[in-house]
Amino acid sequence: MNRPFEADFGALFPERKPFHKDNFNNFAVAGRCVLITGAGGSIGAALARRILRASPQRLTLVDHSEQALYALRRELNFRDQANVAQFVLGDVRDDGLVESFLAEEKPDFIFHAAAFKHVPLLEENPFAAIENNGLATWRLARTAAKFGVSRLLLVSTDKAANARNILGASKRLAELAIVRWHSLRTRMSALRLGNVAGSSGSVLPVFREQILRGGPLTVTHPEATRYFLTMDEACTAIGALANLQDAAGLYLPEMDEPIFILELAERMIRAAAAVAKGHAEIGVKITGLRPGDKLHEDLFAHGETAGAVRRRRRPLQRRRKSTATSRKQNEESKTATLALAPGADRSSDCR
Repeated sequence: MNRPFEADFGALFPERKPFHKDNFNNFAVAGRCVLITGAGGSIGAALARRILRASPQRLTLVDHSEQALYALRRELNFRDQANVAQFVLGDVRDDGLVESFLAEEKPDFIFHAAAFKHVPLLEENPFAAIENNGLATWRLARTAAKFGVSRLLLVSTDKAANARNILGASKRLAELAIVRWHSLRTRMSALRLGNVAGSSGSVLPVFREQILRGGPLTVTHPEATRYFLTMDEACTAIGALANLQDAAGLYLPEMDEPIFILELAERMIRAAAAVAKGHAEIGVKITGLRPGDKLHEDLFAHGETAGAVRRRRRPLQRRRKSTATSRKQNEESKTATLALAPGADRSSDCR
């Protein structure tokens, strides 16, 4: 019954449309100094692996978890990829650390992936969530603007759209910080991701653990749905946005149709049963929506739109501008930004 079980998200949903990658597999950071916050997390670590393959001059990996940072260091050393990496045990909420580091190291590009991300826990700890996800991002963006960092990219979440929980509200505050502190000197952008399959904030590891324990798999509501990306798709979308020299504002990767969580649970049980017959007896328990849970996630907040969204697959969606020249540039870049609510877009220097 305890035989190891691993479920590949792509194998669970083979009917998903393939993610259109174009030429965005590589990060254009060769010879540049790059900083990743939350580098010990699943998304931060995945970004570190990809960016190291792009030959940066220096890659600084920051995380407040000693164990996570140590594990990443061991992995990169084993792969002989740590020669240009430096590992900083620190917290983005430490304003003194952030300011001194940006002043001394002068990174060209910051990927801000550090965040709290578990809805039930953050509902019980709202002040910690707002401080870590929202206010720390505000101060990081302000400090990056102060020291003239060329680019800052925030990894956000679809829960920030029409937020109904503390996690979403805290990440919406982080998005607004990016909009507020963006300037022509320090270009800032945010990418809203759906549920990244296999990440620490995803439901897949929870289901896998429940299967190994013999079940049941817990689902909040039979009609609950979520948008999903694989880790590879998430990193590809982040890379696409990073490679846009004029990126500013809020962005959204083009994701497939939302998936019923109940369907995901049932497919994982069937996949587990193919490994060990005992798994076929595992059931599903409907627990009811928890405080802060939404039945369906939104991609756009009220007042936001996405223009120029065509049927062909593209890594990102971007708002269509009014002029013919802007439309041509939009086609060439194959990207599109979210249109912010009236009065919220401050893409010019606003400091």
